[in-house]
Amino acid sequence: MNSWPSYSSHFAFFVLISIPFSSSFDSYTTCSNTFNCGGITKVGFPFWGDGRPDNCGYPELKLACSNDVTIIEIMGVKYRLLKINQDQQTLKVVRDDYYDKICSPKFGDTKLDSNLFDYVSSSSDVTLLYDCASSSPAGSSKCPDNESFANVAAVPAVVPGTPICKSKVVVRISDPIGFGILSILNVTALEAAVREGFEVKYKVDSGKCDECVGSKGVCGWNLNETVCHCPNQASESQTCSAATTAAINNPAAVPLTPAKGMN
Repeated sequence: MNSWPSYSSHFAFFVLISIPFSSSFDSYTTCSNTFNCGGITKVGFPFWGDGRPDNCGYPELKLACSNDVTIIEIMGVKYRLLKINQDQQTLKVVRDDYYDKICSPKFGDTKLDSNLFDYVSSSSDVTLLYDCASSSPAGSSKCPDNESFANVAAVPAVVPGTPICKSKVVVRISDPIGFGILSILNVTALEAAVREGFEVKYKVDSGKCDECVGSKGVCGWNLNETVCHCPNQASESQTCSAATTAAINNPAAVPLTPAKGMN
């Protein structure tokens, strides 16, 4: 008759200690996985998305995979991620709405969050002018008949004296040889230049994450700061504890704290 209370107490103890640990364990396990989509592979912190939950990376750095194409949304505009270098913290991106054609613009000017990104110096802004009212600017090219506009011209910037046009859109392109060549490009060549994309550097302090990884943890995000998800199911503010490191080789050796009121 005395065995039932003992069993009940041990069961309650098991439930109390296992529930919170399970949630944190999921964070360590899921954030250990990397993002893989098409040619973009093995991407980890500070990015998340597509199997990596939001506690694995910065809120603004969500990646999505669609038909083997990686998409990142920045200030409401979707970009295709063409290349990533996590060691140098650079991304090569191109606006998704301009990837296939430039004569049917859908979004406003290309803008990045300056708190999170810097442009790489080998790129520059280009203003695309559509269906200008007066004489067309130099380099104006005819758009295909089934597009939204009849013609488009690319200029370095809209300056006083520029013809009144139906639409003006600023895009970013790689510009290793200077802008001058664009004045003679046709639509096909201009589309190719835009499709090439441009590079940005994301401004993330990797030092805290490096310390986390060095302590056998996995970097994540919580309450506006980088955290360290640990293999003993406990997330720390910066690095995993010595008990955490021991848990990797011998999980059974990690002591469990009894629930309050239990003997």
